[in-house]
Amino acid sequence: MPTEPPPSRYRVVERGRRLEVIDTRVTGAAPAGQPMREARRPRREGGIDSSFTTARFYDDKAPRRIAFDAAARDRLGRLRLIAMIAAMAWVMLAVWQPWVALAPLAILVSNGPRRTMRQRLTRWLDRYEQG
Repeated sequence: MPTEPPPSRYRVVERGRRLEVIDTRVTGAAPAGQPMREARRPRREGGIDSSFTTARFYDDKAPRRIAFDAAARDRLGRLRLIAMIAAMAWVMLAVWQPWVALAPLAILVSNGPRRTMRQRLTRWLDRYEQG
């Protein structure tokens, strides 16, 4: 005695020479006469988010939202690559000489170098905010 499969969750309907998939389990499903709306997504250029919000840890003027143009995104991409290579080199050096792993901690714990780095990074971010 074979059992019947459960009813399908989705229903495919043709509307105006287009196929639309309707989820029948959603309570707020669109009625048969209205097309389903797409969810709003943040604006992106070229598939990459063109802005970000800064944090107080590294920006004196935080929180602020900074938008990037294509040239700035390319420059930040190269900077990210250089930072990843430097981090990998630091990890390899720390495996070879474990005391090297504590050196950045000493810099970040003391208030003077941390304040100087935050001020420089704030000035650097100001260039992108104005441009």
